[in-house]
Amino acid sequence: MGKRVLLLAVLVSQLPGSPQLFAQGSRNGPKVGGGIGTQTFGKFLQWNGQPKLGPVAGWSFEAPVTEQVSLLIEPMYIGKGSVTVDNVQKTRTSVALNYLELPLLIKVSTNPDPQGLYLSGGLMYGYLLHGKVKNFQYGELKSEYTFSPSTNQNRGQWSAGVGLGQEVGPWLIELRGQSSLNTFDRLVRSHNVVYSVQVAWRFPTQAEKDRKRAEREEQED
Repeated sequence: MGKRVLLLAVLVSQLPGSPQLFAQGSRNGPKVGGGIGTQTFGKFLQWNGQPKLGPVAGWSFEAPVTEQVSLLIEPMYIGKGSVTVDNVQKTRTSVALNYLELPLLIKVSTNPDPQGLYLSGGLMYGYLLHGKVKNFQYGELKSEYTFSPSTNQNRGQWSAGVGLGQEVGPWLIELRGQSSLNTFDRLVRSHNVVYSVQVAWRFPTQAEKDRKRAEREEQED
């Protein structure tokens, strides 16, 4: 059920007419980035072990609520996981988890002009697409386990995240940290933590198009 709901939200949000569902002045555009992940038993956003690199790719929708507050809806593909090394036993365990995720975040600009610094925070629902665990010793692969629909019934995961970003023209550049609120018991009883740098480019609003058109007409006159 969770998969159907998430996929429906992603498909609806990316329909050509979907931006009209938001308030006037809303913006949307592609988002890409990269992150480092870990798994920890510790507190929120606490780090453990070595970083696991993962991609971020999706679409960012921003719906203004007030002059300084907006709602961010960002369906995306994100890589999570961890790398654990035992120097004594000469072993290394690599966990790769790939999620389809739907963040619902509040974006708060630090001043009435949306250009500049902003803070973000909220919840994310993720659905595990596929995952793999590899165990190495002395650099040699010893065992491998793959997550598939038949081996994992509970594939949904809620996370909480916070971010610090900069808005520059049509660009959003954000450093974001997020930690899962539940994980898969079969893998490890821990939190999935991801720190990522995400960059979004948004299409111009209708108001911006009208302003540029008016400026061109004035120059022609």
